[in-house]
Amino acid sequence: MLYFTCWLPILAMSQTSYLFQNESLPVQTRVDDLLERLTMEEKVSLLVSTAEAIPRLGVEKYYHGNEALHGVVKGGRFTVFPQAIALAATWNPNLIQEVSTAISDEARAKWNFYNQGKDQKNVYSDLLTFWSPTINMARDPRWGRTPETYGEDPFLTSRMGVSFVKGLQGNHDKYLKVVSTPKHFVANNQEENRFAYNAKISEKALREYYFPAYKASVQEGKAASIMSAYNAVNGVPSTANDWLLNTVLRDEWGFLGYVVSDCGAPTYLVKSHKFVGTKEEAAKAALQAGLDLECGNDIYARHLLMAYEKGLVSKADIDKAASRVLTARFKLGVFDSPENNPYTKISPDVIGSKKHQDLALETSRQSIVLLKNKKNILPLNSDKIKKIAVVGFNANQVVFGDYSGLPVIKPISPLEGIKNKLRDKVEVTYVKWKTAAKNLNLIEAENLYNDFNDEPGLYGEYYDDKYLEGTPQTRVDKVVNFDPVNNPPDPYTNYRHKSIRWTGYITPNFSGNYKIGVNSDDGVRLWLNDTLVVDAWYNRGMTTDQFEIAMKAGEKYAVKLEYFDNGGDAICQLLWEVPNNTNDLYKEDKLAAKTSDYVIAVMGINKSIEKEGKDRTSLNLPEDQVHYLKEMYAENKNIIVVLVAGSSLAINWMDENIPAIVDAWYPGEAGGSAIADVLFGDYNPAGRLPFTFYKEVNDLPAMDDYEVSNGRTYMYFKDDVLYPFGHGLSYTTFKYSHFKVETKDDKIKLSAILKNTGKYKGDEVVQLYYNTKEAIDQKPLKKLIGFERITLRKGHSDTITFEISKKDLEYWDQETKTWLFKPGTYEFMLGTSSKDVLLKKVIILE
Repeated sequence: MLYFTCWLPILAMSQTSYLFQNESLPVQTRVDDLLERLTMEEKVSLLVSTAEAIPRLGVEKYYHGNEALHGVVKGGRFTVFPQAIALAATWNPNLIQEVSTAISDEARAKWNFYNQGKDQKNVYSDLLTFWSPTINMARDPRWGRTPETYGEDPFLTSRMGVSFVKGLQGNHDKYLKVVSTPKHFVANNQEENRFAYNAKISEKALREYYFPAYKASVQEGKAASIMSAYNAVNGVPSTANDWLLNTVLRDEWGFLGYVVSDCGAPTYLVKSHKFVGTKEEAAKAALQAGLDLECGNDIYARHLLMAYEKGLVSKADIDKAASRVLTARFKLGVFDSPENNPYTKISPDVIGSKKHQDLALETSRQSIVLLKNKKNILPLNSDKIKKIAVVGFNANQVVFGDYSGLPVIKPISPLEGIKNKLRDKVEVTYVKWKTAAKNLNLIEAENLYNDFNDEPGLYGEYYDDKYLEGTPQTRVDKVVNFDPVNNPPDPYTNYRHKSIRWTGYITPNFSGNYKIGVNSDDGVRLWLNDTLVVDAWYNRGMTTDQFEIAMKAGEKYAVKLEYFDNGGDAICQLLWEVPNNTNDLYKEDKLAAKTSDYVIAVMGINKSIEKEGKDRTSLNLPEDQVHYLKEMYAENKNIIVVLVAGSSLAINWMDENIPAIVDAWYPGEAGGSAIADVLFGDYNPAGRLPFTFYKEVNDLPAMDDYEVSNGRTYMYFKDDVLYPFGHGLSYTTFKYSHFKVETKDDKIKLSAILKNTGKYKGDEVVQLYYNTKEAIDQKPLKKLIGFERITLRKGHSDTITFEISKKDLEYWDQETKTWLFKPGTYEFMLGTSSKDVLLKKVIILE
């Protein structure tokens, strides 16, 4: 299907044919022509993420800023793939490029459906610019945004990042399919004080650890955009860091695209970093340091023109930024006739298509990591099982993780996946999760209902004034967690001075005395069963109002919560503290365990524990889950634990006692089916850990220690770990042999024979590490330099080959400030993880 309506208004509005409309001319010529026709006010209007139309020249509005970490987030319903960290766990860059290709196909298809974007009115929800992928290094598992990353290793992250960028942007020689924006450059690695912290990092650590994925995404992936970070690096905020954005990114790496700020970051040059004294000075500092586009509507939107009028910035400064931003628009084809752009022909039929559903399922399968499998308890043989109990915190939940969209299809929970797999063949007993935790936490979706649809959650009405007046935007919110500062950009929450009403019901899991809380910064009112229990409808600081109420299991308690925001750091959250009712809380669960052949316990965490704006303070599973597992293990030793989580967990008791542990990450819309396929042997797991599982939080350096050589990651951590980087088991076995190393000039060729010696067809992820015996400052214990995922039938062999060069072995020399190769003794290691090395070769390189 073709869509011509974007082109026709331009022709209709223009009596003169402008050069910028001539598709046969070079992009730069067209950009320069358009710039010459724009007023200074119009040029500045291009430099904000919500750029409105310029009707006199037929320039349409352009809204930057959707998200696509594992599927398009806003603008409709799309295929939801496994979370980014799960993509990394596949160790399969080719598959990840297929995933991002599917994501960008769906984005373009929806753009076409929306009349080439003209009918899409919501800001931060357009479909041609994506602030993805997140390629910050997951240096510390406590970081709340670890699930968005590709793990702790710069080489793995680089390979995944390049593949993702290529898949998003397409391979056309003239047009971009969409713009990919790797983020956040650089060292955005903690949520605590994220708007103001100063990351102190040696240039060696920056060059060797924090930079490589960005460099690869720019030079190999040809990323059209980069997002800067909130934080400062060595005293200079990333938003105004000339060395980062100009010297390194543009001059050294040859980046030709535009740089966009993290949302609101230019404001924090004044507000948090106190880097400059006024907002006009912030505009000058950011623009001259190489920041082209502001996500937000403050510094560039309101103060850049004033900075220009005061002589703080020049016309050339503004033209340079506007040229970079416009270049991306021209490459997307938004100024061209749709008939000449192949991406305008992508049909909306691809969105949520069977092909993409199958790809989501396969990706979830490939991401699953078998952490432990004592006495080969897995895979389960359904022919020899009469009854299975499915229990646990995440058993009947579909947990997508942060920055997730809505699926076209009904997503599959682990419980549903297991039931669908077994059908009537095996009796499946499910016991609903009942928490024993005594903490004030968000009331989760499973305990919230509404009268408007079948989705769990409360019905939300969002008004764009403080008085609950006018026509609201409406939707169902799975939790009440209005926190726009710390949550991803949301068209419902992107303006201040608003009011919201949530209505529906709370239904507790069990009877007892509950404590209900509302955490808010401004006016709030709460009714429970039509009784006003919180009445604070006035401007105030951050306050948590609490009251106690006796509630009965399964009963519905009508709730109405109203809130207004008077500006500032808005927040409104509906919380509760559940009663301590452990005496007979697990009676039903224990009976199910005792009377079943096997127990499948789906445990883990979710966004209430790890997300943007929220770091973890512990690596442990929540205490109530550990206690629960101990209770169940006492009844039945045949327990398989499935973890649904986005970062590493210190599951020491589980590792010592539970016979089988499977890490499923946040597995996307088909996650339940993929989990069932692995548990019952229809898929042989081969995912590998993209980061280290430590034994305890005390193993980690301080959160604000950014020197990776101070004992971080597998490269520098010397003590025992729970599971090493790269770890993952299989249902089959592999034999490595005939390891050879050949050198010629500066090239090094390494090869080995891999044979499947087990009983199942399966994938192996062959990992190549190296170290050097030479004296190099802060050298790693070992470092990943190659990997390959290969499928072998049982009894079959194949030759694995890696080709590297001496350039790949260079290190950053702090004295000369250059990359150097040091001749001498090098050790190359092939293995199944960073710890489990099977073959070694020591060679001398001149």
